[in-house]
Amino acid sequence: MAVCFLRELKEIWSRQHLNWRTVVTRQVFNRFFSQMTAQYSNIYIRALGASPVELGAVNSASGLGSSLISLPLGYLQDKHSVRKLYLAGVAFLTLVPLFYAIAFRWEFIAVAILVSGLCARLGSCVVICDLSLPNEDRATGKAMCEGIGALPTLLAPTVAAILVTFFGGLNAEGIRPLYWIQFAASFLLFLFVYMRLTELERPEQETRKFDPIGDFREVFRRGRATKRWLLFLSLNMFSSGIMTPYRYPYANEIKGANQFIIGGIATAMILAEAIFSTPLGRMADRIGRKKLFYLMTPVYCLANIIFIMAPSPVWLLLGGLMMGFRMLSAFAYGSMTPELVPRDCIGRWRGLIGLFTGLLSIPAPIIGGLIWENLGPEWVFIVPVFVDLFIRIPLLYTVPETLNRNWNNE
Repeated sequence: MAVCFLRELKEIWSRQHLNWRTVVTRQVFNRFFSQMTAQYSNIYIRALGASPVELGAVNSASGLGSSLISLPLGYLQDKHSVRKLYLAGVAFLTLVPLFYAIAFRWEFIAVAILVSGLCARLGSCVVICDLSLPNEDRATGKAMCEGIGALPTLLAPTVAAILVTFFGGLNAEGIRPLYWIQFAASFLLFLFVYMRLTELERPEQETRKFDPIGDFREVFRRGRATKRWLLFLSLNMFSSGIMTPYRYPYANEIKGANQFIIGGIATAMILAEAIFSTPLGRMADRIGRKKLFYLMTPVYCLANIIFIMAPSPVWLLLGGLMMGFRMLSAFAYGSMTPELVPRDCIGRWRGLIGLFTGLLSIPAPIIGGLIWENLGPEWVFIVPVFVDLFIRIPLLYTVPETLNRNWNNE
């Protein structure tokens, strides 16, 4: 059975376009080097002198950057070269770890995060994925991207923990060299995609007068359940923004986790993705995206409770493993996103999503910092559970399933 499954995955990989395989390959290696710094970034900002609220304010810069660029970028992606836009974004993203490496005060990190928010949308492979993967392979393809990328990334937190220990421990100077390594790797990966990526084929656009407002209205007119879906995705970004910046500072400052436990939490999250992403992605392409999301939500909500109740730092590893299911659930509902609108609207649709999710991600980290300081650190994990169970799940119930629905031709 396992052999048949692996053979099926090989066939799925082989029948996809070169562009998709190229951006997935870049994603695999980029994730490894990004994961070396990911669990330390907010600890690094704290080490540079930021308070919890200041940490939240710095993280809000990403949402600001995303909001500013999303609508114009979405419009351009439907009208101009996706390849050129993607390469420009990847080129600018190589500067982000450089900004981290040279920062000597926490305020300077805001510049790096602002650039990251601006260019993460510009250099996102999601539109290439949307345009390249067919409906019947979409969830599997997204899961393969994450699953394949997770395998080498399993080693990244351990490698990073060893390097941090070698360079001086959990302090700014002990973490700083990781960003120099990430910068060098990002530059080489840019050269790789520049040489291999080709232009994407899309339906011929009809020539009409410049009318951005009308063009974005067309997305709502021709799409299905788009307003509810924007709210669903925005609430996810809001709850994640409250919790994510404080996950590793909480483990370090409240639960007493050292760099190896923190690396272990990240490894456990990646391990969940590596083991379960592709089978669950294939399941989403068979039973439906919504059903899989309903199954995953209680698991990662329980992870938050384990983080709060952990009697010792070792228990955080179990919480990290279960937190990985939050990303796994995203494969399910993420596959629905491009299937709610016609192919010629995907750029504008992604632009609208980036605007609304970006706007809610601006206040979320600051609210998380206020919650930390006024209600208690554990509440940054409790509030997202309430949002997911009592708002997002009922909202998803109102959105129709998209598997095997060819709405583009209806």
